[in-house]
Amino acid sequence: MSELFHLEMNGIPKEDIYMLPRDAIMQNEEKEKIGYVIGLDWAYYRQPLPDGADAAIFRGHESNTAHPSGRSEVDRFTKKWLQLRYHAYLRKRTVSDDVTPELIRALDVSFCQVTEINLTHAFQTDSDWSVERLCNEAGYAWGNLAIISKKANEARGSMSYEEICNASDANRSFNGLTNIEWERYRCLARGPNFWAGEVKGIEPICMPMSNLVFISPSQLLQEKAFWAIRHKNPTERELSKKILKTMCPSESSKTKLKKFLLKIERHGQKGHLIKETFTNPSCHEALKEWYESTNLTVSSYSKYMSGVLKGALNLPKNSTTSPNPLDEWWLNTGGRLY
Repeated sequence: MSELFHLEMNGIPKEDIYMLPRDAIMQNEEKEKIGYVIGLDWAYYRQPLPDGADAAIFRGHESNTAHPSGRSEVDRFTKKWLQLRYHAYLRKRTVSDDVTPELIRALDVSFCQVTEINLTHAFQTDSDWSVERLCNEAGYAWGNLAIISKKANEARGSMSYEEICNASDANRSFNGLTNIEWERYRCLARGPNFWAGEVKGIEPICMPMSNLVFISPSQLLQEKAFWAIRHKNPTERELSKKILKTMCPSESSKTKLKKFLLKIERHGQKGHLIKETFTNPSCHEALKEWYESTNLTVSSYSKYMSGVLKGALNLPKNSTTSPNPLDEWWLNTGGRLY
């Protein structure tokens, strides 16, 4: 049985999660240092501090070391990065070092995956872009972030993943979003909540997934399999098939993959899109049969996702990144500084 198949079906035991690279108590003792560095960065980019900045941030902002090399032109990704770290600090939320303006640029999308409305920037409307933590039990870090609309962000608020699922199962709107929109939110946030030990089981995807969200393995397999058959570009179809075949350790596994892909092809002939394809019971069972036969492990999956990050940030293949994105999620403390 595939290691990851077993984990998805049964869930990741929370007591086995130990992924903090530093001790949370030490991080709390360094809180003033964190605030000071935030103040330095706001000064470096010549941004006036918001009302309510504490003494540590103020000292950093007023420090003479911040001003000489400051930059007068700041793009929206840098501004969002500054604002994100400031508000996370006020709420005692952890922010990983891998959250940078470059990561936010890589996360940027033209429309909200939840509401499907085109995103705006600094219009002070429901369509404005917002960086969202998909799992509330983890901090701000690569793999747990997505850009959605202000409307979707505010509708979710502090809702748990279970509450998102309940909203998607309801036959009515909730907090300004329809049950279909909550279904998309559920799909988008499922991966990070699985890795945090908040959910178990395999569900069909209902939309294309974000490349830089640490999605669940079954979500990745569904999307790769779909594009292996349905992508308009033949080169992309062959690339997806090649990736899927590397996950097959035996001829039996390859046969199960062919069966799964054939079912996707038949749905394509009927004009079915992602949701209609994978919600079909027969297709879903074929996915599970093949997934169980794969050689996927936590280590190989993390390595693959790290490669995706490097590609999105245009980093050299031999550059250093965290081997496991979860190392920076601060799961032991629920994504909080204590």
